[in-house]
Amino acid sequence: MSTMHMNGVIKHIQLEFGVCFMKIWLTYAWKDNEKNDVDHIISKLGKAGLEVGYDKVQLLAGRRLWDQIDVAIKSPDVAAWAIYVTENSLKSEPCQEELAYALDRTLRTKGSAFPLIGLFSGDFDSTLIPSALATRLCVNLQHNEWDKQVSDAVVGINNAIEVEPQAFGYKLHEVPTGFVLEVWPRTGTWTPTIAVVSERDEDILTSHHPGPRGFLGGVVAYSRAERKWDGYFGRMFTEPVNSSRSAHIYLSKLPKWIMFGQMGSPHRLEF
Repeated sequence: MSTMHMNGVIKHIQLEFGVCFMKIWLTYAWKDNEKNDVDHIISKLGKAGLEVGYDKVQLLAGRRLWDQIDVAIKSPDVAAWAIYVTENSLKSEPCQEELAYALDRTLRTKGSAFPLIGLFSGDFDSTLIPSALATRLCVNLQHNEWDKQVSDAVVGINNAIEVEPQAFGYKLHEVPTGFVLEVWPRTGTWTPTIAVVSERDEDILTSHHPGPRGFLGGVVAYSRAERKWDGYFGRMFTEPVNSSRSAHIYLSKLPKWIMFGQMGSPHRLEF
């Protein structure tokens, strides 16, 4: 169903049954909808009882974000503003500045109680999120009830799901040879520390060693081993890893998934 047709269906339901849909304004980069991802989000929010107004913007092109949403945000029937953001768009410094400015103007216009909602397609570097948005509602679209979280926020229901924080921290670095996934336990110590991929991805997992958190490169002395079993390929070192000393996993490209951490109780990330 196209977005335009979907909005028409919503209005018909309102007239037919007297249902009062609250309106949320959604801002997103046109490039992020090339495969209809945002159209799907709009459809899901409509089914959750929200009327979705939207604008497609070129977040990477330097256009003034506030100028594009000003009229919509000031509209008295808009009950909330959501923005769909990706790591690629937030890596643009002009985009970060524009988003921070638009968030600030929105709060000044609508007040601190006005819901600002960030929609994220998955886990990525939280330092890229402007502070004005990071302190509001950030919804991970990988959560099965993300649409209900958004709907509850718009209508003022405090029904947030308590999600236990991950027991590990991580940061993905891009390097000339591919990527380095830096991982560490938030508390406690890993020893020995493993990194495991599918056996067919053996060539992707090029190296695995300890190092100071936040610093790549340099010569590191460590004891290591590697092994194949039951369709898996893993590397291991025995030096301890903790909140200040991380494991650096060198990858020629990103696999679909990787497991890492304490041998016997590893963690898993999907890419």
